[in-house]
Amino acid sequence: MSPAKEKQFEALLARHKGILYKIARSYSYCNEDRRDLIQDMTLQLWRSAENYDPNFAQSTWVYRIALNTAISFLRSDMARKNTFSSAEEVFVEAETQGGSEELMIQIQQLLQQLDKLDRALMIMHLDGLDYDAIADVLNISSSNVSTKLSRIKQKLAKEFNEEK
Repeated sequence: MSPAKEKQFEALLARHKGILYKIARSYSYCNEDRRDLIQDMTLQLWRSAENYDPNFAQSTWVYRIALNTAISFLRSDMARKNTFSSAEEVFVEAETQGGSEELMIQIQQLLQQLDKLDRALMIMHLDGLDYDAIADVLNISSSNVSTKLSRIKQKLAKEFNEEK
């Protein structure tokens, strides 16, 4: 890539780093794995940068690549699926983001109990993406997004209330 393209890529990363961090927190369970996953997502974005179609939103493209990379990351080591973040790691993250530590732990644990597709749906929903954007990233219909989100919310609300 040319120096100009490199600068554009750096700007893209700066604009969308929040997406990478959210996905990494939801698909990896320790800081070391998160760093590795973010590095993998960045590498995949770099490799795919030449193929980006400017007719689509950059955030949608970033979500798609980041989620696919995260899912592949999980598949490569199924043991990660059964490991949860230590309470200490989640406390540190919650403090740096200014949230209630206890609530952040509960949310993180509930999200980790979801399967890959449901977790991806919730991450994008919590990030404020509309149903059409989520549907585009996951290659499902908008009505399917709506139905799945409704069921996930009911399930999470039930589990959240049972934990209290």
